[in-house]
Amino acid sequence: MNKVKAPYVRTESSAGKMMTDVMLALIPLGVLSYVNYGPRPLYIVLLSIATAMVCEMLCDILRHRPIRTHRDGTAAVTGMLVGLAMSPIVDYWVPMLGAAFAILVVKAPFGGTGRNVFNPAAAGIAVLAFCFPGRMFTYPAVMGTAHLPTTVSVADVVTESSLATQLLAKATPSYTGMDLLLGDFAGPIGATATLILLAFIGYLLVHRTISGWIVLPYLITCFVMALLSPMGGMSREYSTLAQMCSGYILFAGTFLINDPVTAPRFWLGRLAYGILTGMLVMAMQHLGQNEASACFAVLIMNAVSPIIDRWSWHIWHWLTNLRRIRQEVKSYE
Repeated sequence: MNKVKAPYVRTESSAGKMMTDVMLALIPLGVLSYVNYGPRPLYIVLLSIATAMVCEMLCDILRHRPIRTHRDGTAAVTGMLVGLAMSPIVDYWVPMLGAAFAILVVKAPFGGTGRNVFNPAAAGIAVLAFCFPGRMFTYPAVMGTAHLPTTVSVADVVTESSLATQLLAKATPSYTGMDLLLGDFAGPIGATATLILLAFIGYLLVHRTISGWIVLPYLITCFVMALLSPMGGMSREYSTLAQMCSGYILFAGTFLINDPVTAPRFWLGRLAYGILTGMLVMAMQHLGQNEASACFAVLIMNAVSPIIDRWSWHIWHWLTNLRRIRQEVKSYE
């Protein structure tokens, strides 16, 4: 009998097709950052991708497996996600370290693609945010036509507080609502393009690359909690929009929580997973002091995902049996 390699769940969408859809959604985020800052953000993303692919190739060689890094695209997507979560002026070695950590520490020890317990990209971003917050969360002002030099240090450019930092400090941002929607504010390379992120949520939902049972409850939960907890000195509408655009809320909802390996399989589990993740993200955004709290929330939910999946199935099975018993009782009355 032929042995079939993991992952064992088969769907009409292959891993390669799913990764292609995700990469197509990620490319415009890099293009927008290029328009605002020049080629430096692209170098950051490309170095992160190359590091992730080389690390996965080395893991295949050490395990005496065929080199398949280029086939499913998972390593490239991991590197791209880590790179897009960086500041445009971060040192080049920072995303390379995050991508290497994602592959060598989070993904490879568990057996590689389809077996990882935690989302590798979320873990790579989280470890960098914890170890190097000063480098991760120092952002240049949006440059417009003046591009960042490729060899730049923090002292060489005008820096600006991010939207998340201003909200944590209870300050009223100076951006208009249109600035927030168009991504014309300081922040990570790929996490400020609000309209692009929302557009590609729709694109990925149509292509069934991400699950509507996860992302829609997540976004609705985040929106409702932001609406119910306005920041001081701002209107409820502007505060809600600012909270939804700050940090990695939309970035995580689009690309991190929908990992089919680390998310629940059952629809009810996915619904609960999306709601609980949204609640945890917003609570950490309000109470925490780290802009990447969404990544930490994703990792926490990854840890309890199997429990949510198991109990959601048991609850649904119990409800189904209860309904069947009631129908049978009525038929005898």
